Amino acid sequence: MNPSPSPNFALLTSTDFSNVAARVGSRGATPVTSTWSSDYEDVISFLNGRGMGTNLDLSTLLTTSSNFGTTWKVAIDANDKVEISADVAFKIQYNSSSGLTGVADVFGIGTSFITSGGASGISPFLANSLSAPSDWIRGEIVALSYTIREVGGASEFTFNFTGGAQDLIVACRSRGNGDIDDLNTGTLEGADKAVTSTDTRWFVNNDGHVVNSAIATAAWSWNSSDTSIRDYLGFTGNEAVTLVNGYTTLTATHPCSGVLVPSRPYQQNHVNVENVGQSRRRIGGGYTSNYIGTYRTSVLGFDLDARLDLIDLYQHFIHKWVPHASEGERVNFYQVWGDSRRSLITGDVTSSQPAHDLIFTSSRNGFEGRIRASIISNQFDLMFPNNMRRRVPVTMRLEHLNE
Repeated sequence: MNPSPSPNFALLTSTDFSNVAARVGSRGATPVTSTWSSDYEDVISFLNGRGMGTNLDLSTLLTTSSNFGTTWKVAIDANDKVEISADVAFKIQYNSSSGLTGVADVFGIGTSFITSGGASGISPFLANSLSAPSDWIRGEIVALSYTIREVGGASEFTFNFTGGAQDLIVACRSRGNGDIDDLNTGTLEGADKAVTSTDTRWFVNNDGHVVNSAIATAAWSWNSSDTSIRDYLGFTGNEAVTLVNGYTTLTATHPCSGVLVPSRPYQQNHVNVENVGQSRRRIGGGYTSNYIGTYRTSVLGFDLDARLDLIDLYQHFIHKWVPHASEGERVNFYQVWGDSRRSLITGDVTSSQPAHDLIFTSSRNGFEGRIRASIISNQFDLMFPNNMRRRVPVTMRLEHLNE
């Protein structure tokens, strides 16, 4: 379970880029182009397809970094802890003195060595396995560093991950694996990587701003004749490059359109259930009925940040979020921002569907994870509760998708 009982949340709308130019930008003189889709579930799907590029997921990077063992795996176990496994016995500790900018114990290992034992028995874990004793950190990954030693041998290596990632779930996933959340075509990261000599990442950070982190031989530039994607992502074209752990990093000046990440947890989140059917009274008494369907709606209440609050999202909500969230449009409700998995109730946990994996989480019996929904609110009265323009209460209704 997520260690925070009141986690931050986010609302991300679907988006359609099918009518914008194929060339979104360039790496040096090389155009970055793709056939953009009309139906991205949200901007995370557009940016990175909910996975890492070829050989950049944590399992592959750990395998290539190691100097003992031939195969390593990093994923989430059925108890929602990071599980690390290999074909050899090992022990691991968090390397807090790595010197990397933004390094954190993302896995939840701790600064004391812990040693592998038998595998959990759940795919994809290998014969020698361990689960982290603490919860993994939700949200953007900047960097992580761990020291790993061979048990019964003298080998040791340091596993560093830099360059950034959307979150731990995305970092564990390889784009193109074909599962229900995978998108392997029409992603900005995929198109950029196709012309980049080494490595490039595109993701949304903890504050709702889009970040590009790259090791490339040429600088990024936007298509000046069609700035639709640039503007949607919140970039102005004037952003300065910074260097973070060897990666050139561009962070959008403005929050991404269709992305709302308030600074505080929501105030209320309950489910309204509508059971729809048709009934007729029989002549001899009693009723006959025809069941149509059961519809579940999240009723969400939260405070929208305004000019005198920690951040100002008032105009962003009006001009950059609401136009993409008209009645009936798709909205993803991230009940915990920084955990991109789908929400699962514990009643749907089976031998073939564990309580937690890289697609689903059943934490708090469905009150964590991503709810895929359609918005059914069509009006927002953004009146300040007093004369101080600090925050505004907002209520919206999101009807859950059943597929």
